Formats: sequence, structure tokens, C-alpha cells
Amino acid sequence: MFLWSALAHLIALTSPGPDTAIVLRQVSMHGRSEGIKAAIGIGFGIYVHCLLAINGISLIILSNDFYKLIISLIGGIYILYLGMNMFMSNLQVTNEINNNNQSRNSFLNGLITNIFNIKAFLFFVSLFSIIIDNLNGIYFYIYPLYFAVMSSIWFIFLSFIVTTSKNQTFNIYSNKYILSVMSIILCGIGLLIIIRSIYEYF
Repeated sequence: MFLWSALAHLIALTSPGPDTAIVLRQVSMHGRSEGIKAAIGIGFGIYVHCLLAINGISLIILSNDFYKLIISLIGGIYILYLGMNMFMSNLQVTNEINNNNQSRNSFLNGLITNIFNIKAFLFFVSLFSIIIDNLNGIYFYIYPLYFAVMSSIWFIFLSFIVTTSKNQTFNIYSNKYILSVMSIILCGIGLLIIIRSIYEYF
């Protein structure tokens, strides 16, 4: 059962979403090292989700529509803010200087984005409801660590992939066109989360 759960987790990781967008944002604005920090932040966020799911706290939160709305709104607004911040920095003439001077907080961006991702809440509640019977002894600690570490590894790998090209046209870092596209995608994801969460609540 764990193998099926691990496969489902891998498929979920490779599907584009807020976590992928945040990693690409940090890489395109600040380079590979910041993408790696964001990936580690996402891993910590997933570890938190796993602990909440194991202890049943996620079920309590998800059983209340108002709590779900608040979590979704916080996540959506934060992603929208990051997208708008990215767009504004791309418009500045001294973009590279400003990027080096501004606080990057890549780890925190990855952590917050993941923790307030309502889909992550739902995914890990579903996942651990399947494997909860196998969580005896040391496995209670190993499974959450596995999902957290594998998530970080995937997004670290993604950070490497998008920055390996020697051609600056294809290298995502500091490419103003990619910055523009990524900022629009982030804003779109943020708005979609906000609108959908309000629609589902009311």
C-alpha cells in the first residue's frame, strides 16, 4: 500500500501547481540556490501536512467550511502578492540590483505557499487514511519524512533543470520574458484560488 501511496505522491508532485510556480519564481528572480531553498521550505510544509494528517487535525480543519475558506484565502492572497511583487520588480529598470538587495525569503515563501495550499491538506488526509494502519512504531516517523524529503528532492531537481542551459534565452534565471510569464501565472493561480474558495463557500 505504501508503494501505491508513494506513486500517487510522485504524480502529484510532477503536476503543476502553486509549489511548482513558487520554485520557478524564486529561480527566475534569484537563481538556482534560492529555488533550492524554496524546495526545502516546501518539504518542511509537507512534513507539517503529514503530521497534521496523522494526528487527525487536518480532518478537524477540513470539516469546517469556514476554516477551509480562511486557509484558501490566505494561500491565494499570498500567491497573488508574490506574483504582483514579481511583476513589479520585472518592470524596474534596475531589476538585477533590486533583486540582489531585496529580502528573498525563499525558504519562507516555499513553506507558507505549501502550508496554505488546501489541495495539499486534502491530498495528505486522503493519503494517510489509506496507509494509517501501517503507521506503527518507527513508520510513524519514517513516512512523513519520506514524503517531505522526496518533495524537496523533486523541486531541487526542478531548480537544476531550469537553470542548466548555457544559452541565456533558455536559462530561466533573469530572463525578463520568463519573469513576466511566471508573474502572470502566479497571479492567475492566486486569483483562481481566491475566486474558487469564495464560490465554494457561498
